[in-house]
Amino acid sequence: MEDFIWADPTCDEARTICKLCLNYCGIIVSNTNDGIKIKGDDRNPQSRGFLCPKGRAALDIAGNPDRILYPLKRLGDRGSQRWERISWREAIGEISSKLQTIMSEYGAESVCLQSLPPKDFIIWLAFAKAIGAPNYFRHDHHVCFTPQFIADILTFGNLVTYPNFTEEDAEKTKTIVHWGVNTPETNPAIASALDKARKKSLTKIVVIDPRPIGLTEKADIWIRPRPGTDMALALGMMNVIIKEKLYDTKFVKEWTHGFDKLMKHIEEYTPAKVAEITWVKEKTITETARLIATNKPTAIFTFMGLIMGGNSINTVRSLGLLLAITGNIDIAGSNFIKVPPKTERIILPEELLSKQLGADQFPLLSGSDAIPARFLPSAHPFHVVNAMRTGKPYPVKALFTDANVLTALEDSKRTLEAFRNLELLVTFELFMTPTAEFSDYILPVVWFLESNSVVGVSSSNFIGARKMIFQPRGEAKEEGEVLIDIMRELGVLDKLPFSNYKEYLDWRLKPLGLTFEDFAQRGYVVNPNIDGKYEKGLLRTDGKPGFNTPSGKIELYSTILEKYGYDPLPVYKELVPSPYSTPDIFKDYPFILITGTRSLPIYHGLGLQIPNLRKLHPKPIVEISPSAAEKLSIREGDRVAIEVPGKKEKVYRNVHIVKAMHDNVVCAEGHWYLPEENQQQKRVWDANINVLTSLRDDYDPIVGGSGCRRLLCRINKARNSE
Repeated sequence: MEDFIWADPTCDEARTICKLCLNYCGIIVSNTNDGIKIKGDDRNPQSRGFLCPKGRAALDIAGNPDRILYPLKRLGDRGSQRWERISWREAIGEISSKLQTIMSEYGAESVCLQSLPPKDFIIWLAFAKAIGAPNYFRHDHHVCFTPQFIADILTFGNLVTYPNFTEEDAEKTKTIVHWGVNTPETNPAIASALDKARKKSLTKIVVIDPRPIGLTEKADIWIRPRPGTDMALALGMMNVIIKEKLYDTKFVKEWTHGFDKLMKHIEEYTPAKVAEITWVKEKTITETARLIATNKPTAIFTFMGLIMGGNSINTVRSLGLLLAITGNIDIAGSNFIKVPPKTERIILPEELLSKQLGADQFPLLSGSDAIPARFLPSAHPFHVVNAMRTGKPYPVKALFTDANVLTALEDSKRTLEAFRNLELLVTFELFMTPTAEFSDYILPVVWFLESNSVVGVSSSNFIGARKMIFQPRGEAKEEGEVLIDIMRELGVLDKLPFSNYKEYLDWRLKPLGLTFEDFAQRGYVVNPNIDGKYEKGLLRTDGKPGFNTPSGKIELYSTILEKYGYDPLPVYKELVPSPYSTPDIFKDYPFILITGTRSLPIYHGLGLQIPNLRKLHPKPIVEISPSAAEKLSIREGDRVAIEVPGKKEKVYRNVHIVKAMHDNVVCAEGHWYLPEENQQQKRVWDANINVLTSLRDDYDPIVGGSGCRRLLCRINKARNSE
């Protein structure tokens, strides 16, 4: 590992913010007699000194010998792994020239730009606006945070079901429900806060997850629903709460819209019926509903477990409705609405947004009417890939990305087919990922210890300063600096309110009256927590009491969904495929396959290249019950082949036998490839579960969604030749 050169030679200690997930934990970097050390920053208002193994490995990532440190240009065929080192001047010049040629021939709509948090997507939106490209593109737009954001905006007008708890928040909670989210693995700083609070109080823990995750050992109630049936479970709980008159009568009357319609709607979702659908005991449904309604305040955490299971919008909405009728909204210890400090954002003009791919079919997800249009506008990934493959409704010929799309997006091999039709693929990266392998240019980017940026998350009430601790290694550059250089080369930089990266950071902070230098000295800006903001006119744009929805109330019955012709109340429908909708297929493929989960050491694949992190999770696994393993004559650690209906490919995993796993449910975590393998098939495809998933747009009527947490599959022991 190379020596690190401090950005400020007079400094022996500095504070910054981690970039390895959306927790944004504070970090202190110190120059000691024993070398450079990293620890958690107890001043950080989010993490309060907590730092997970990923954050503690920040120096290992920065100094890794396999890190890409110089611009690379492809030689030979795409994927040949032959590269030529070029200068930044050559890279910027050649990329800009090719981009200009593509836009001249096909129009700016032929260019896709892709970035997603925790990276700084605002500068990418600025790039899109400057060149007139409508298709800013997030590969997870249909399966990750956006559907949750849309669901909450439809119901509350604000983000609610992803509470960014601190320890102080958690200490006031009586019941915490982890529903389809594994916080110790995915949100460890929040999990740490919740755990500390649990030890200080009599907080009840409910875990709702098909898998026996680590949290189940601490849970007072663990519910193990059939994957993809969470909406039915929530509707069944509402049936109990309403029938037994456990709902918050005053809150419902004053602050909700459509309760009478909801009351009638849930009559068919009796605990007995829901038990048959979900594989959960009727008694458990009833007891959990009573706990949520009576042991208040209650907080419900949810995330991708519900979003990747099919009808994502109304599944997340059903949890929001459960919170609303019990009055667990915007009071300390409940699902508190946190308002982040205001910063400047890039708003794409309506004429660009109207051209976004997928806008005609999914107007609430993409396009000028989309709910995320002013926050994080994006084309639908299925339609982007389809336009690359077919040229319809118009050709997409260039992609700039800072993500590893080929392991993160469903249907990896089909996505690669689409990439082969591109005339320009530029990847901003730290390491040689599968996506980088098939690129035309790879541009080396700084690690967060070498970066200045403004960071924050929409579910929190704080923003923080990420400060450059070390000089960039090699010729690595800030993504924003590179994009600004390309815009300058194209002659479009004058369309933006800044002309260099320093000005960009100052512009972001303009609403706060701060320069980035001032902000870096200060460290954080935190908005106060105020209970019952809806009563004080602090949520609506017009300053009136209520919620930022068309009715001014929590919309149990969504007027927006009704306007667009969707079900205004959550309606459970058996999805395809499933044990009940496709029983013949289930006979041949007898497991429900959950994909897309992740383990703590690996975030979107970052960590696979880092020895200290890889030791914590050395092999890609598939979880299976002891009984199912015995029937298949497989043992712990055996290599098995996983197959799904309609695909000839197989994916290979090592067996991990998990007690209490349902005999018909298995789980293969996402974002895996094998950088240590020399042969491309093994390196890129063998462990990549998205070889088996399907990129479609018909799982969810509102956003397209995904079914990757409820596939059907079969498993067999791999042959020696495989």
